Amino acid sequence: MTTPTPGLSKPPGMSRLLVLLGVISLLGPFSIDMYLPALPAIAADLHASAAAVQLTLPAFFIGLAMSQMLFGSLADRFGRRPPLLIGLGVVALASIGCAFAASAWALAAWRVFQALGVGSVTVITRAVVRDSFEVGHVARAMSLLGIISGCGPILAPQVGGLLLSLATWRLLFWFLTVLALGALAAATTMLAESRPHGHRPAIGPKLWLAVLTDRRFLRFALPANLISASVFAYIAGAPFVFIDQLHLTPQRFAWLFGANALGLMTGGRINAHLVARLGPEYLFRRAMIGAAAFAAILFAVALLGRGGFWALAIPLFCFVAALGFNFSNGFALALAPFGAVAGTASAIYGTMQFAFAGLAGAAVSALYDGSARSMAGVMSALTLAAVVLYRWDFA
Repeated sequence: MTTPTPGLSKPPGMSRLLVLLGVISLLGPFSIDMYLPALPAIAADLHASAAAVQLTLPAFFIGLAMSQMLFGSLADRFGRRPPLLIGLGVVALASIGCAFAASAWALAAWRVFQALGVGSVTVITRAVVRDSFEVGHVARAMSLLGIISGCGPILAPQVGGLLLSLATWRLLFWFLTVLALGALAAATTMLAESRPHGHRPAIGPKLWLAVLTDRRFLRFALPANLISASVFAYIAGAPFVFIDQLHLTPQRFAWLFGANALGLMTGGRINAHLVARLGPEYLFRRAMIGAAAFAAILFAVALLGRGGFWALAIPLFCFVAALGFNFSNGFALALAPFGAVAGTASAIYGTMQFAFAGLAGAAVSALYDGSARSMAGVMSALTLAAVVLYRWDFA
């Protein structure tokens, strides 16, 4: 159970594999980030409140959480490729449904269905990385994968803002349909099966319990995913804070969001260079403390209600940049004990991630008062809880 799957650190074609996985992974951030500049426009077009439209984000995260165990178990049992191809087809169909949605509740329902497919991308690309690299190289591989897929949060809001200037918000979901079909074609023709041969673990609660009771897994998965949830609190609240309250245009908000995503990508790039020398746990711990500090500063600024755009934008950028060290290291440390069942372990990790994200988004929506306080307060609470849990003894 705890014996890692053998892998090679630099086998031929590994760079090409990471590029392919990174390109397919773009579907995730495009599904989330591309329509953020359109949220106020969606609310106006569907005659819905800001809170109702905000709930389409937690609905998406709930769908992602629901999909993780399904696709993780299927990936361990039947291989990585078949569930991924099915999931990409689901994304394409659900995106068409989103484009025709006539109400905020219909859009939220289709977003859940869309997220079920996107979940296959999240869990299976992680499992393929765990299959293909030695345990000591997984953190670096995840950092490099994050650099490629990190282009998504930079490009997606820009594309969303551009498409919104050309047509209505519905065009964004037609674009997602085309993107999902392109990812399906790439995975079908270029992605080889990576699951270890001859190992078909039984699907069921016994395996899930073995992962959930692993002390090392809990020590890193819980704080890493609480910090991840704080990012989704930012994603849920930022469009209304910066567009509705600070009066940025959707296009300028897209530039702000892209700048923060560039900070995240830069952090990941630096992490890839430092992790071999300093170790993933050292970088994970330092980045977690830094993120908690910047979130606290952001919350203090929001409570004071002074300073305008830059007073919020600067600590927010520093917060997001610190997370470039968190995501890849947290994942690598949590999944280190698991080899052939990497699909299930990755699925449980992802279930935590998106369940926490859905709760964070719902909290921001419920507490939203027309200011940045709900967004910053939820971010600060989550990062503080992550620090506390990291110090907890899971013996």
